[in-house]
Amino acid sequence: MVSEAQSDMLRVLSPNLAALAVDLTVIAGSREYCFPLDAAPAVFEALVKNGVVILGGDLWECEEDGYFPVGETWYVDSSEGKSSSGHEARVRAAAGEFFARYGSMDDKWVTFVVKPVQAAS
Repeated sequence: MVSEAQSDMLRVLSPNLAALAVDLTVIAGSREYCFPLDAAPAVFEALVKNGVVILGGDLWECEEDGYFPVGETWYVDSSEGKSSSGHEARVRAAAGEFFARYGSMDDKWVTFVVKPVQAAS
């Protein structure tokens, strides 16, 4: 089963975007969802729009015998800076560079590292 943060992330996506998600739990041993790289920018925008704090992402490859991490990642520390808008700007820049670098690769998939939603006290 995917992590709670990943389940929360999937719930805020439109049905069309959520339908693209592949659960990596059983097939790759990772408690995450991955999305086709060509859909990743739309997933990113939907997550940000819905208040999900994105910390980074990983590139995956889909092969006949499963999904495998490629070793290409991007990450932005959420403790850097003082404001959430500052974090969002850094995340947008890092994600934009990542998508631009790998966006033309049809067989690649992306996972998003998201910050767990804090329970209200």
